[in-house]
Amino acid sequence: MTLDLRRQGSVEEDMVFFAMPYGDKELPNGNTENFDDLYEGHFEDWIRNWDLRAERADKVAGTTESAMDVAWSGIDRAGIVVADLSVPSTSVAMELAWALCLRKRLVVIAHKGALVPSNALGQFRVVWYEWSVRGLFELRTSLQSEIEALRRQRREPEMDLRPYMPEDRQRARAKVEEAGEDHIRVRDVRNPRRIAEMHKRDVGYHETIPDQMSQRYHVGRDIPGFFVYRDNVLVFTQQEGEDPWDTWERTYQRGSVFTARVHLVNNAGVWVELPGGGRSRLRQHEAVGLKENDEVPVVIRWVDRVRQRIEIGAANQPATATVPGPTPSLDDYPRPGERQGATVTVVNESFVLVTLDDHPELPTLALLHARRMSPSLREDLEAGRVTEGRRVVVDVEEVGPSRTKPGRTDIRVREVESELPPESGTVAEASAW
Repeated sequence: MTLDLRRQGSVEEDMVFFAMPYGDKELPNGNTENFDDLYEGHFEDWIRNWDLRAERADKVAGTTESAMDVAWSGIDRAGIVVADLSVPSTSVAMELAWALCLRKRLVVIAHKGALVPSNALGQFRVVWYEWSVRGLFELRTSLQSEIEALRRQRREPEMDLRPYMPEDRQRARAKVEEAGEDHIRVRDVRNPRRIAEMHKRDVGYHETIPDQMSQRYHVGRDIPGFFVYRDNVLVFTQQEGEDPWDTWERTYQRGSVFTARVHLVNNAGVWVELPGGGRSRLRQHEAVGLKENDEVPVVIRWVDRVRQRIEIGAANQPATATVPGPTPSLDDYPRPGERQGATVTVVNESFVLVTLDDHPELPTLALLHARRMSPSLREDLEAGRVTEGRRVVVDVEEVGPSRTKPGRTDIRVREVESELPPESGTVAEASAW
């Protein structure tokens, strides 16, 4: 249960809120008395006769809120709070703490013999009473005097509660506990009580935003980032510094050529850093022989800010939009329904491009999307274990004109779990994809 402990409005000067026990309770003298009778038969009448209004959390009519919410609301609005500490009560102690926190005008009462906390005794003059005709008459007189004295006093400003908003980001490592399409849930490795969600908009500025968060952020994986508060909600983010994408969109115009520096070489390709801080990847066939810190001329093909992706190619190779020489006849392409072996040629986060054994000379590589993979291959792709040269068996699902690149024919395939055929021929170049 979450309480919204914020100030809601103005103080009602004529309202007296009673923080007190409910029902039958054993008093310090051993007698059992009903505190509901005390409130309804005495306190309400007394307050009404003094031209004031009494309120208690469980006696607010027509509300659907919990007793704790009503108690907070009553203390928030009260001009004066009366706290009865006659018997131990967690609720009364909490309500007293709230009143102290808000710097309310307080009257503390207690039955004689009650064990009142020493810090309350040191801060307040407790009004002691006995549950008898004479004792309640004396309590009426003392309570009226205390309330009137507080109302005559110069009113001190009350406290205004504000949500705690840390100024600094809290750098941390977090473990992925759940992964879905649009977000993941993580737990702080060093502080397990700190849990937050990370959405696509919180992927680091230098990282491509995946189609599904689960493709990159696998359950059980540790990831670096920051716990921050956004709109009063704790979230996890990998973004650091100012958003550079406005500048990158203006700088990296389609067709522009830059000298990039290689900063990482792995099985997925050669990763380069562009002047200005943008990063992208060259396919293996475009970056043969390159190593870290080498410089290489590259051409900008397109920039996709939504996915945080900069597509580049080697500047000495034809751009993607360039249509190769003679376009092969569709008779040279496979037919839908054909099954054959294939070799992984290009690896991406959510798909791989494969060279078909029976059509190694085609300028187009076949697309095998993660959704069309067997569970084992997809698991390996998500874990980064798929590399060039891996052998698969596929069924051809679709062959036809490209939806995005005029003059080109696309091939889409689906993996089938079957005995792999021996590798045949040489892996085709991927430059035409």
